[in-house]
Amino acid sequence: MTQTPVISVPPVLPAAPPARRACLFALAGRRFAVDVRSAREVVLFDEITAVPRAPRHVVGVANLRGTVMPIVDVRGLLGLPEARPAGSLRTLVIRDGAVQAAVVVDTVLGLEPFEDVVLTDSPTTAGMWGPRPLMAGWIQWAGETLALLDAAKILAALATSTPAVAQEASA
Repeated sequence: MTQTPVISVPPVLPAAPPARRACLFALAGRRFAVDVRSAREVVLFDEITAVPRAPRHVVGVANLRGTVMPIVDVRGLLGLPEARPAGSLRTLVIRDGAVQAAVVVDTVLGLEPFEDVVLTDSPTTAGMWGPRPLMAGWIQWAGETLALLDAAKILAALATSTPAVAQEASA
């Protein structure tokens, strides 16, 4: 009688839940992150239309595939030294529901996974610099702790000073 060898197959473990991802960018020499669920795309705008009597943070508006996109500089909102961008502008389009805006950034560092978010009021981050009212928390990337910005809070802060900014036209 011949025996067939029995091979032991380890049980299939459920895949680990996918890590959250963040879009990392630099602005005024500091690195920040935004959850990719709020980051829509990176756009380079060459032609920008100025908006008369607009608040200081509104750089202008531009056409993004048929949508009038407000372009905003959030340096002042984040507590960074203000600078008036000129020429072609690299932006990160962020969105919360029907509200969106193109935020001027110096450079986009890429999309990176992250595991845990350390809350802004955590004792471990007490001495760290960050725009806490506009943050969802802190994340770790390449040995560095970055402020994870909350797109909804940023857009709300922009809208309170400019009611018409970032409202998407309803089709």
